[in-house]
Amino acid sequence: MSSNVRPVAVATLAFAVFSGSQIQAAEPNTGGRAGVPQDWSQRALVYTNPSIPDDAGLVAGAQPWQLRYRDPRYFLSSVNRLQALAPAGNPPVGSTRRAMGDAVTLRDTRRGHGSVPATADASFVRDWSQVLGGGNRARGGRGGHGVYPAKYTFDVFAPPSCSDDFVVYPTFAPGATASGNPEIRVYTMTGGAPAGTITIGARPPRQVVLTAAADDIGFNFDATGGSDDAEAASLAAAVNRWSHQTGIRATSSGADINLEINTSGQGSGSAPVSAALSNLSLPAILSGDGDAGQPTIIAFNQLYQDSTTGCNGPWNQNGATKAPNTMWAYNTGIGYTAETSPVLSFHDDGRQVAFVQRFDSSLQLILLKWQAGSGTPGEPVSPTIASSPSEYRSCSGDCMLRIPFEASLPNNNDATPTVSSPFVDYAADVLWVGDGNGRLHKFTGVFQGNPQEVVGGGFPATVEPGMKLSSPVAFAGDVYVGSQSGGPGIGGKLHRVDAQTGAVTSSAKLAADNTPGLRESPIVAVSGNTANVLAFVFNDGTARSTLNCRARSSTGNRGCRLVARFVTNFVQGRGPNGVAYVGRGNNDASTLYAGAFDEAFYASANGDGALYIVGGARDNAYLPTLWRIPLNGGVLGTPAPGAVVGTDGCAVAANNCEATAWDWSPVTLFQQGGHERLYFSIGRSAANLAGCSTGDCLFMFDLGDLDADGGGADAWGNGNRPLSGLATYGGTGGIIVDNAGGAAGTAQVYSAHGGNSDGSGNAVQASQSALD
Repeated sequence: MSSNVRPVAVATLAFAVFSGSQIQAAEPNTGGRAGVPQDWSQRALVYTNPSIPDDAGLVAGAQPWQLRYRDPRYFLSSVNRLQALAPAGNPPVGSTRRAMGDAVTLRDTRRGHGSVPATADASFVRDWSQVLGGGNRARGGRGGHGVYPAKYTFDVFAPPSCSDDFVVYPTFAPGATASGNPEIRVYTMTGGAPAGTITIGARPPRQVVLTAAADDIGFNFDATGGSDDAEAASLAAAVNRWSHQTGIRATSSGADINLEINTSGQGSGSAPVSAALSNLSLPAILSGDGDAGQPTIIAFNQLYQDSTTGCNGPWNQNGATKAPNTMWAYNTGIGYTAETSPVLSFHDDGRQVAFVQRFDSSLQLILLKWQAGSGTPGEPVSPTIASSPSEYRSCSGDCMLRIPFEASLPNNNDATPTVSSPFVDYAADVLWVGDGNGRLHKFTGVFQGNPQEVVGGGFPATVEPGMKLSSPVAFAGDVYVGSQSGGPGIGGKLHRVDAQTGAVTSSAKLAADNTPGLRESPIVAVSGNTANVLAFVFNDGTARSTLNCRARSSTGNRGCRLVARFVTNFVQGRGPNGVAYVGRGNNDASTLYAGAFDEAFYASANGDGALYIVGGARDNAYLPTLWRIPLNGGVLGTPAPGAVVGTDGCAVAANNCEATAWDWSPVTLFQQGGHERLYFSIGRSAANLAGCSTGDCLFMFDLGDLDADGGGADAWGNGNRPLSGLATYGGTGGIIVDNAGGAAGTAQVYSAHGGNSDGSGNAVQASQSALD
């Protein structure tokens, strides 16, 4: 292939994706910017060693490329290869378009090939922890098990953008409008030179401890200002440095400090401020008569934390604090809750968000066009409700379309959360999502056409009546979805639904009766011309005794955790083509969340590599253990246990082990600068490793230094240790990672706290390499 083929392919590919319809037969005069959404579905449909179309194929408008390159999941994989092959020695591509024939050098965001500056992320502290709303009694919002944020990168061929890159979080809290006035607590400095601390916020994660000191930075405030007025002003400034985390804001007037309790997450009966500070009066409490508002969905931009990115503004005190800007915050329905992962549009710069919201047993698909600057966590905006699909299609922003799920049957078989996130087939402009009553719903024209649910012709497809469905995955004319497990023969299966007719093919039952079953979505892994479907089960209901799932002598529920492999055209009633056991699964309430593939798998042409997942110990379901499953041609090999990353939760007598959910997060694996890093969280009973001593932790392992001793590659085994850890309240939901290359401060990890019974948790960003 000639030397100028690759740059032409790069530019043609970018133009083809963003022309919005067909690949053009004639080359345009300019190349194109390439913006890409990143959401939960990137790990549910994966391609290894993706093909790169040659120029002849592109110019001819070959139909397979038109379809595949309108799918960001395939496009991202191809961009990584194109960047690897782009000629060097020319100026990098920014947001400025280039002529088609120009040679280009792209910012290398391939897995493992991004350049890392000498002053990279290892020097950073944790970047930010951001409230997700206020809500009733300021309880706020939180993350959810297996629920991912969605990130939009404005241009993968340019440096990260502070203004245009953004991340979206569902809040898992009922939407509410702000009402009345917030509570105000008025303190007064008296006598000068205070000593001690003041705790802002009732409990983690919306809590910081500020200390009287000789400076005014970080968690300190200046107690040596020489006057009560100066010290009060310094304390107020310190409170505001952390208001994004605590939800409490401050002003000062003379020696008075006024603390506004807005989105603090204090909960009923909890003190939002606790002072152990000399020379500070007891507060005068001016009781508010209302509540902060609660968005159902919220987005942040100005994400990055390096001076070269220009992410400085009033939202972070011009760089004095590490905090994002609230890009927009919407209440899309009073009392409605968004409790699954959102997805973003592809061809319009991510200007639309699709997500599901629930009220009791009713579900709605929300299509939202956002407008930057709309709303705050405590005062979200209620977007205009379009009266018809055409009105929604023509509106420009701050508007939404509500599409109630077809309701000839209830959308949920109870009033508990739904678990199915929407999956978008971008080429067909079709959205798929399951409900809580065993039906798969199909919506057409979602981002570019006339949005509506398909009713009739087999849809909604009845997959498993009465059972909650997992998130679906569409591939090659079929939709794959798992089901909750009911009584004998009911649910706990992998299902294949014909995308045109709604005809359902179901596997043999894989899960124990009356368990979450296949709550986690399947993964479709495509290698060349072959594809496999992987399903994840916490409890298969057997008393099996194998190398990796040993039967215990104790009585009670006996089961195994397993990963099951199916061919894509599996037939009715058949079991898996292969199974990998990853520890005991003696529990009726837990979910085995998905594993992640390593770089060897993604680089392979035939599906060789490994899958990493958090399971149990061989003979103990309650001892969280990291596992490695080898893959040969996509076929599951014999799993090997690695590090034990938690303690036995059943050692605590108060825990009802078989009925308590032991949901450890999905695994995310990402390469940057030659480091292959693996991320996951433990929401309880986390091991005291890498600085985590709270029982809940986000861990990071470096697969090139598994013993965390700086000595390079190590053998896989029980002696492996995380390179770093970050205490994270209640564990996390799904974890996404961005920007393999680029400047320091732009390679980040995004998640949300799992929260607690009080319902409060924050959105969190940490650097990829440090997690400090």
